[in-house]
Amino acid sequence: MPTAQDLLNSVSPELAWEPFNPTRRQRWDVAKAAHLYRRAAFGVPWDVIEAAVAATPVEVVQRLMQGQNGLAQFENDVERLTTGTLESNNPNELRGLWMYRLLNSPHPLQEKLTLFWHNHFATSHAKVTSGRLMHRQNETLRRYSLGSFAGLLREMTFDPAMLIWLDSNTNRKGAANENYAREVFELFSLSPGHYTEQDIKEAARALTGWSTKDEQPFFNPVDFDSSEKTIFGQRGAFAAGDVVRLALGQPACGRFIVRKLFRELINDTATPSESLIEPLAVEYRLRDYDTGWLVQRMLASWLFFSDASIHQRIKSPIEYVVGTVRSLGGTVSPLQAADVCGQLGQSLYFPPNVKGWDGGREWISSTTLLLRQNIAFELTKGRDDSARCDPARWAKKYEAQSPEQIADLFLNLFVQNTNTSAREQIVAQLRTESENDNNLPFARRENQARLARLAAHLVLALPEAQLG
Repeated sequence: MPTAQDLLNSVSPELAWEPFNPTRRQRWDVAKAAHLYRRAAFGVPWDVIEAAVAATPVEVVQRLMQGQNGLAQFENDVERLTTGTLESNNPNELRGLWMYRLLNSPHPLQEKLTLFWHNHFATSHAKVTSGRLMHRQNETLRRYSLGSFAGLLREMTFDPAMLIWLDSNTNRKGAANENYAREVFELFSLSPGHYTEQDIKEAARALTGWSTKDEQPFFNPVDFDSSEKTIFGQRGAFAAGDVVRLALGQPACGRFIVRKLFRELINDTATPSESLIEPLAVEYRLRDYDTGWLVQRMLASWLFFSDASIHQRIKSPIEYVVGTVRSLGGTVSPLQAADVCGQLGQSLYFPPNVKGWDGGREWISSTTLLLRQNIAFELTKGRDDSARCDPARWAKKYEAQSPEQIADLFLNLFVQNTNTSAREQIVAQLRTESENDNNLPFARRENQARLARLAAHLVLALPEAQLG
């Protein structure tokens, strides 16, 4: 069987990014609909997957891009929660506020991309120490999450939390601090190999004069180096905005962001060729870095629904926890969920360094895999008021009563996997659990609930359930 890398190496760019057009051989089915919702919305309950199969891929992608009804009311609810959170300046409450969004937003794709950009412009509360500034940056990331990357890069260059995080407060004429200049090229727009050390030095001079004052970006012309600089071979009395403009003008910028979104939405283990990336990179630049266009193009593509993408990404802790809760249509304490994700290695507002979380295989170890299994048990046990994700109600709704029916229900919900060995093992464990059923109506109901909770836990512990 060809690997994902083999498929990427063999597919033509023309076919890869063509809209997925279901045929007899490549059907639009439960597996593909669930895959779309995992990648773009963390996960959804079974009835949403069924409804998606009755629509077309294009229609479902458009719904995801727009978000569901009720977004305005949801934002009003979040605004009420925000005031107290910012007054406390408690980073745990700040994490809980964002986790509330992740768990409940009618626009999960927007939150998914906000999380992506948080990791791209990785900024930590540990150094900024202001919940108000971290929240403001988060709102900026959300506003631009499916908008213009060009606009987002400009905003981040003057963002107060970023100015503190990368020491722009100490970047003055005659004593330029190169931190932001280095990262804006290396991590935010171009990647290594597309700039020189001299470009960094000159860009740092162009960025002088900016700091924070009263939690706002502040420019002091006395600290600005107004002399001429040479960046990317161009000469002028460049200022901060010119650094952004010049970076966006490099062809490498489009390629870099397309590759990062490829890793986020398509595959985080295989490496796409330059020829596969180039068509999207060129058009992305021509569209002024319209991220919404790029995301929609990727999600609706033939490649996205191919074996090179399905089950080819390891879920981050947030994707695993939020996806489980959303798939079960449940509710949990946002504070507890945020804390759990931190235990698994992904603490909101606290990326490990300016590079952010490495992700991919780094999410999985013997320790974190055991933690995930324990968390899955806590989420599916159905007996805690703070974690109302009871799988039993889905077994009841879909009249799944036998071990086979219950196992299939949760295998279809979480993994859509045809691994017959795993199914047989789960069914065997469910049969063992049900041996005490005495066939009385009450006992049958209790047995069904017990089996549903066990089945959901067993499926979520599978290796396949760690893949998005």
